Amino acid sequence: MSQGSLGVSEMTPPNIPCDRVEHFRDLDGLDQFWLSIDLWLAHRGVKLYDMRVPEPTPTNRCPVEAWCTPSVSTAAPLPFARCLQMDQTPSRFFETPPRLACGQDSLGRDVMLKLVDTDSHQYRIFETLLRQLDSFSNSRNFPCVLPPLAIIDAPQNYAVVSMPLWGSPVHITDMRTVRQVLRFMECLIRGLKFLHDNRIAHRDIWDHNIVVDCYRPDQSREHLREDLRQLRDSGDVLYALMDYDQSIQHPANASLKEFRRPADEAMCGSTMYRPYDVCLGEPDYNPFAFDVAMLGNLFRAHFVEAVPAVPALAALYDGMTTHVLSQRFTAQEAWQFFDTQMVNLPLDVLETAVQPSINWSARVDSDVYWSTLSPELQASWGHFRAPPCSIWTDILNWFIGFPRCCHFIVFARRALGI
Repeated sequence: MSQGSLGVSEMTPPNIPCDRVEHFRDLDGLDQFWLSIDLWLAHRGVKLYDMRVPEPTPTNRCPVEAWCTPSVSTAAPLPFARCLQMDQTPSRFFETPPRLACGQDSLGRDVMLKLVDTDSHQYRIFETLLRQLDSFSNSRNFPCVLPPLAIIDAPQNYAVVSMPLWGSPVHITDMRTVRQVLRFMECLIRGLKFLHDNRIAHRDIWDHNIVVDCYRPDQSREHLREDLRQLRDSGDVLYALMDYDQSIQHPANASLKEFRRPADEAMCGSTMYRPYDVCLGEPDYNPFAFDVAMLGNLFRAHFVEAVPAVPALAALYDGMTTHVLSQRFTAQEAWQFFDTQMVNLPLDVLETAVQPSINWSARVDSDVYWSTLSPELQASWGHFRAPPCSIWTDILNWFIGFPRCCHFIVFARRALGI
């Protein structure tokens, strides 16, 4: 269709009915927005899934509009994920978070679409990743973060970012061997290193912001779970960090060791694996060290069972999460340590059976995993062990448990910058 014959809705997208995308809380309004933008996106090579109201069921008597999956999808290489359901199948209805939508590009490849403000950190992060899109096509050196495929700018102050559709959730506790655990850890450390190399602090690392390079168009979580169990046995699985809602990109010359930001900025995203870097009234924090500790806490909480087979993991966990910031690994150092220690593990170690489970005690007490090692191994790796907290820290932690003391301590430390 020539530009002269385009309709208004194809030429100009509608306004967001608020000053910023991130302030748009009207879920029904967002559904209507996606429907109104359909023709504009189609002219730019993206066709949204249909949105319909499913038939009522005994468990859902009053269904609402939801995305209707297409019956056929087109296979594509990285950075696209593997489609595990290529044959024609009945459509399935599913919902996405409000600022997300699903569609297919002009070649029939499944994509996820996201609304972002063009003056946001997230937009600039997508621009940075898009400039490096060529590096996302090789499975051996895949950066292990989910990249944008295109940024479609609207004349207004927002854009629609197209990304490859990957699978979620990744079902961490379904991993069954040390090899599977190490593959997962390798990908996430590589992904965090890539972000930090580009001075991007993620700040919201948790289970729901991790995806895997396979998906089912029918969006069946249980079927994806079974598929993943089989794919992990072959070792042919990639994981990636995603979602830059809470991320911030810092200057290219920012020091990964010394860079500081106001402590208030650390109170964002999920609290599940948040480190205690600002829990004692600290005036500022290092967002890169914060990321490393958050990822380390995820490992600590899930993979205690892997430590007896691979003692170096205890050292890695402490190196990533130590409260002594000057001793905490950077993402680059964590990657170097991991690569050095895991590269030549014997086959019998890699095939050791494990049953990961969430252990919140290990999240806060390193003795939980160090105690799984013999005294000899503890001594051998002990120089990597994080030192205990000082008496000063214990006293401050006790006082900060009282609301009035907490307010005074926070005010005093931030006013004095200590």
